[in-house]
Parts: sequence; structure tokens; C-alpha cells
Amino acid sequence: MISINDKYPLVSIVIPTMNRKVDVVECLDSIQNLDYPKNKIELLIWDNGSIDGTPEAVKSKDKEMIHKGFSKVEIVRSQENLGPYVPYNQVQSKLSRKSQYILGLDDDVVLDKACLAKLVEVTRVAHSVGVVGGSIRYFDFPDKTILSGGRINWWLGRFVDLKTDKLTKCDYVIGCCWLIDRSIFNTVGGFDEDYFTMQWEMDFCSRVQKIGFNIYYQPEAIIKHKVPLGGKRSGLYYQFRNKLLLIKKNATFLQKLTSLTLYAFFWLPKIILQSLVTNKGVNSKEVRIILKAVFHGIIGKTGRQEV
Repeated sequence: MISINDKYPLVSIVIPTMNRKVDVVECLDSIQNLDYPKNKIELLIWDNGSIDGTPEAVKSKDKEMIHKGFSKVEIVRSQENLGPYVPYNQVQSKLSRKSQYILGLDDDVVLDKACLAKLVEVTRVAHSVGVVGGSIRYFDFPDKTILSGGRINWWLGRFVDLKTDKLTKCDYVIGCCWLIDRSIFNTVGGFDEDYFTMQWEMDFCSRVQKIGFNIYYQPEAIIKHKVPLGGKRSGLYYQFRNKLLLIKKNATFLQKLTSLTLYAFFWLPKIILQSLVTNKGVNSKEVRIILKAVFHGIIGKTGRQEV
């Protein structure tokens, strides 16, 4: 028989945010509605220098959540924007020593009531679990899946999204909502800060697999994300630079040889052509950003960059 402590381990929820007052409050409301013991959840919100009243809005919720039985609710204010994932490395000393898992959230997600329980359940029924992700749906179109988990073909440098309604082992899941074994997080040294944003989930999942642990996608854990239908073309610099960093850091020598060759002679010309077609040939700035990203990826330029 599983004891209540085994069934409901202490989970540290971490939410980096910046100037998303309305969204982060709605995210907190969905956390309050989770079907999970409140005393088994601690919450840390990292504010990346918001100027829209986000810290004050979060502060107004903490007494309410503590009154409802949450183990801990804390906001940490940063004077600089460290991005959506570096804060996780910074807050480890602030989390309870007893917490077994980190639930990482974007500030603009809304969780289904059963989400956390479904993610935690995987750690009890699957083998050598390092990371578990859920089904990411459009907030405005909750019947449509944005992303789930995926597989990486290092030889081709391609990412292939999963299309399944069953619990599945995969190569990566999406970091807007994922459950991470905290001891494994610390064993692999946390998140690689070279990326700043984008592709860091794939890097982390790859390092977790290299030490013998598995990545799982749980489609029954549902998360609604406030992104436009069809996605958006923001973050192009990090998208293209970080893909090269990801391959250089994680692929074998022969895999790099094939995938980077394909990138240079096939993918890059295709990307530039698509940009010219999408923008009717008038947005030369976008092409310059893509070329700058690729150049920085080749020479190993890392971290936050002005684009």
C-alpha cells in the first residue's frame, strides 16, 4: 500500500515572470484549484524586474494561499531579467530540503485540476523517471494541442513532435509545465545558462537521459497556454542560434558532421527563403537576425544578446 507521503510528495512550484500581472494571478488561481494537498505544495515566484505591478499582485495572493494551507508562498524580486529558466538555478537554496520535485511553470499557463496529480503519478508507475511533461493546449482553443513531447534525430538535427494519447517515453517535453526530479536537477547541474531562452528544455532532457533517467509525456495532464493559434515568430534569434548550440553540446562527432552539414547547405537556405516568402521579401531585418543567430551559433556566442 502506498502511504500518503509517497502518493503526495512535496512539490516546489517555480514561476519566473515579468510584466504579466493578470496572467500570473490567473496561473496562481489555477494552482489553488489543483486536486493535490495544499500542504504538499510550496510556491516561489521569481520576478524579473516587472514594472507593471506584478510583485504587488502576487503579494496580495500570498496570504490567501497560506490561509488555504499551502506550505510556503514567496516572491523573489530581481533587478535584472534573467529570462524564463535561469532563475531555477538561483532559487534552489530557497526551496525546502524536503521537496522531491520541481514543477516548472510559465507565467501564462492555466493548469487543469488534475494536472499535478497526473504528473506525479507517472513517477510512481514508470521506470527511472527524470522529467514528466503534459499536454500543452491553446488557452483559447483547449481542444487543440500545441505541443507535447518529442523525439530528436541528432543525425538530421530534427525535432519530431509526438502524436499520442498514451503515456510515452520520449526525448524531450516542453518547459512551460513540467515536473522535474529535484535530485536529478542538482545532479546534472541545473539548467545550462548559455541558452537564455528556447531549446534549453531539450538540452536539459538530453543531459538527464545521459545519466540514465527517462523523459515521459503524460497526455492526461492538461495545461492551457496563452499563445496565439499557430504560434508566433518572436525569438527568431534564439531559435536558430540555440539549435546550433544544442547540437554542438549534445550530439556525437559524426552526428554533428551530418546535421551541421545539412543545416548549412539545406536548412539555412530553406529558412531564409521561407522568411522572404512570409514577409514578401521586404523584411530584410528578419533575414539579418537569422544570419546573425547562425553566425553566433557557429562561433559559440551564448547568453542574452541584443538583436
